[in-house]
Amino acid sequence: MNTEATPDFVKKDADARALAIDPTQSFIVEAPAGAGKTELLTQRFLALLAKVQEPEEIVALTFTNKAAAEMRHRIVSSLQMAHSGQLPPEAHKQITFNLGLEVLKHDQQRHWG
Repeated sequence: MNTEATPDFVKKDADARALAIDPTQSFIVEAPAGAGKTELLTQRFLALLAKVQEPEEIVALTFTNKAAAEMRHRIVSSLQMAHSGQLPPEAHKQITFNLGLEVLKHDQQRHWG
């Protein structure tokens, strides 16, 4: 079995991830460990933060306190990364970085602090 990703598979994966980040769409993510599910959920949370009037409008549920702490850490780290202004080299982190920039801009407009 060939384990290399084909360009067609990579494009389909990128398109599916873009849809999952879109806050106007519903989605289900099924993937094995290490496939980037947490990063994708972080990106969706950031996309939502960039659109809402108040952060409290967003509700996220996890099964464990550990998972909730991990999500909080990822979101805060993503905002810190965007605030630093240093674009990461990895493509998926660049998406997170750009979403973080959108949140920071929205934060300034809404005066969340």
